[in-house]
Parts: sequence; C-alpha cells; structure tokens
Amino acid sequence: MADTIFINYRREDSAATAGRLHDRLVQVFGWKNVFMDVDQIPAGIDFVAHLNNQVAASNVLLVIIGPHWLDVKDEAGQRRLDQPDDFVAIEIEAALSRDIRVIPVLVDGASIPKANELRDSLKPLVRRQAIEVRQPHFGRDVQALIERLREALGDKGGLARWRGRALAGVAVIAVLLLIGAGSYVFLGHLVERGVQQAELKLEEERKAAEADANRKVMDAAAKAEQDRQAKAAQDAEAKRKADEAEQQRVDAQNAFNSGIGYFQKGDYDRAIASYSDAIRLSLYYSTNPFAWLNRGIAYSSKGDYTEALVNYNQAIRLDPKNAPAFFHRGTVYGIQGDLDGAIADFNQAIQLNPNYSPAFANRAFAYENKGDPDRAIADTNEAIRLDPKTPFAFANRAFAYMNKGDYDRAIADYSEAIRLDPNNAIAFYYRGLANDRKGYFDRSIADYSEAIRLKPQYAAAFCARGGAKLMMKDSGGHEDIAKARQLNASACR
Repeated sequence: MADTIFINYRREDSAATAGRLHDRLVQVFGWKNVFMDVDQIPAGIDFVAHLNNQVAASNVLLVIIGPHWLDVKDEAGQRRLDQPDDFVAIEIEAALSRDIRVIPVLVDGASIPKANELRDSLKPLVRRQAIEVRQPHFGRDVQALIERLREALGDKGGLARWRGRALAGVAVIAVLLLIGAGSYVFLGHLVERGVQQAELKLEEERKAAEADANRKVMDAAAKAEQDRQAKAAQDAEAKRKADEAEQQRVDAQNAFNSGIGYFQKGDYDRAIASYSDAIRLSLYYSTNPFAWLNRGIAYSSKGDYTEALVNYNQAIRLDPKNAPAFFHRGTVYGIQGDLDGAIADFNQAIQLNPNYSPAFANRAFAYENKGDPDRAIADTNEAIRLDPKTPFAFANRAFAYMNKGDYDRAIADYSEAIRLDPNNAIAFYYRGLANDRKGYFDRSIADYSEAIRLKPQYAAAFCARGGAKLMMKDSGGHEDIAKARQLNASACR
C-alpha cells in the first residue's frame, strides 16, 4: 500500500532526527511506503488536500516529538500547536479521527506531553504508547521501532520476503524430486550456499544503505550546525550593533540633559559642549530643532551671537514652524542693531503662536529703538495681557514711557518689573533714571545702589549714582564717577 507510514514532525523541533529516521525507514519499507513532508508533494497539487489524503491512506502515523514540540511559536508569538491552520495538529487530528495507528516517537530527551497542554482534539495522543529514540542508541532504538511498525503493518519479521524465498525453495525441491535422490545431497548443498550468498549480499546492501543514510544524516547535521553557528554569529553581531546604538542613544540623552543642567547653573561653555555631544552622538538630536535651539540660547547667553545665529538658523531649517527659534533669532538681530530683521522674526513667531507674550515684549523693544513708542506700548500691553507675570514686558513698556516723557508711568512699570523679579539690576537702574528725571535724587541713589549690589561691575549705575550724589551736593559722587571710568573708560562722557 502506498504511503503506508506517515512521518509527522515539526521542522523547528526535530528536522534532523526526522530526516535520519525517514532514511532508515525507506531502506526497510521502500521509498513509496514512507511519506515525510512537502518535499514529496508533486508540483501543482493542493498540498492541504494532499496531506489529508496521505494521512487517510496511511496505516501508521509517527508523531516525532522533540524537546520544543509544544512550545514552537509563530511570527505573532502564539503557540503554533494552538493555531487552526497548524499542519502538525491537522495531520494528528486526521489520523486520530480515522482510527489510524498513531505512535508517538520521543527524540532528544523529550517526554510525552500532558493532556492539559493539548487542545481537546489532540488529547487522545497522550494515551498512545510511545517509543523513545535516543541519539547514542539510534540504531538499536530505530530497530525496535521497525519491529513495532512491522507488527502494525502485519509483517512479522519480514514474512513477505521469506515467503518469496520459500516458494523458490519449493521449486528447487520439485526439481530434486525430478532428477532423483542421487543428486539430492549435492543440489541441496548448492541451494543452501546460494541462499547464504543471497543473504550476505542483502546484508552488504543493507549496511551500505545504512552507511549512506548515516552519512547523509551526519552531513545534514554538520550543515545544520554550520548554519546554526552562522546564525549565532549574525545574531551576536546584530546584538552588538543594537547595544552600541542603544548606548549611544543613552549617552546622547544624558549629554542633552547635562546641557540643560549646566545652562541652568550659568555654565554656558559646558552646556554648549554637552549639547554638541548630544548632536554628534545621536541622529535624533542632530535632527532635533530644540537641540540646536538650546545650544543657540547658550551661545547667546555667553555673548557669542555669531554662533547663536548659526544654531537658530539650523533649528528653523529643521522646523520652519518653530516659534521659539524665530523669537530668539529676532532677539539676536535686535542686539546686533538689525531692528527690521528682529521685527520680521518676532512677527513670524507671533504668527505661529499668537499667544507668545515674550515675542510681543521684544518686538516692543525693537519698535522703541526705531523711534515708535506708541507701537512699542501697544505690544507691551498685549504681552502683559497674555502674561501679567512677565517682568521684562513691564520693563519694556516703562522704557517706552520714559521716551515719551511719562516718568510716573515708567516708574510704576519698573516697580512692577522689580516686584516680579527682585534681582533685576537693569530695572533698578532705569527706575533710578526715571526718579532722576522727576528730581527724586534720594530715590534714584537708592535704586542705583541696589543695581550695584546686584551687579557690582555695573559701570553705568556707578556713573548715574555719582551724578545724583553731586546733584545732592554729596562729594562722594566723584568717587562713583571715578569707579565707573575704572570699570569702563568710556563711561560718564
């Protein structure tokens, strides 16, 4: 009967052992009587239907169970044995439902699974008597399996082969009877010798076939080991690269965070170095507009406006909708005297974020320096409306009021800026100037003194305080003016 023995196995679990067992069974039962897997399916045939037909046509189904038979998973991480389209399960279910002899074959130290580890249709498998095939005793264990298969197939120790030999013997005896008893002994000797030679030849062929099968199995095992080692090397290299990339990512993130910490401490050089490391180490930070923006702010804070503009420009190239980048670039343009460029950038920042209070405040400063105090006051009003706790918005509006000669409002706004930021030396200095204009020299001297306390190298504050003291007939004013010129030779001119 064709396809009498069906070998059911899972490639990921026991392919090498199943192949070796297949070759051994073919030697005994013939190629056409052993079906293994899709390699034997004719081209153009529906392999699902073909597998079902093969199982239905088989007398015995061998279930090869290795140590990972239960646990092999599919691409989604689900156990394959539980999937409705798993061919291993389908073949076993087909055999069990047709009452075909099912023999579990345990290989590589595996054990028969427990019933609670199988779906209901496969649970009868655990009640089938299993045979163990161990690699150190492969030949002996497979021979025991062959005997079981012969019993299952109704072949008691190869009776079909010996039946043919017996018929040949009968024919010889008939010839002996015809030629007479005188020749019986001689011819009987020849027959016995011929049988022995035939058996020797069969044994030699069997050993040769077994040796060839063993060689193929060893070659396959060696190839599988080479493939395993190559795959292990590839996996190790991939892991090394992944670990290296992850370490670079961590180093870049730490560098970026360090940059923020150094900037908050006022250590702008270290902040710049840390941001630079983050940009160098990581594609994420090298293409992150805020990494460039932060480095630009650090450069601005240390007075390096050329490098600041380089970083702001890159941040805007990476993100043309980055309102803070336009705001900070506009601020640098204003410091450099490019008031039109500053106003254009502040306009863009406000267009991108209509609630951007600092952009209104700094645009007010630019308008003030262009001699347009009314527009400056309008912008500072909007900045204060959006954020009533912005000290430099009050200071900018106060400056505009100063230029319009409205010193009372200027003093009120500088006072509010100081209330919001008590360490604002510039606000104290300018409130002192407004008090000077009002003739409140005692108040202005107090403001200049506070500005100097907060900023001991503030040459303009020394100069202004010296002038206010002289107006109060205090000769100490000369000392302040001398100190101002010592700090800045061009002061008090």
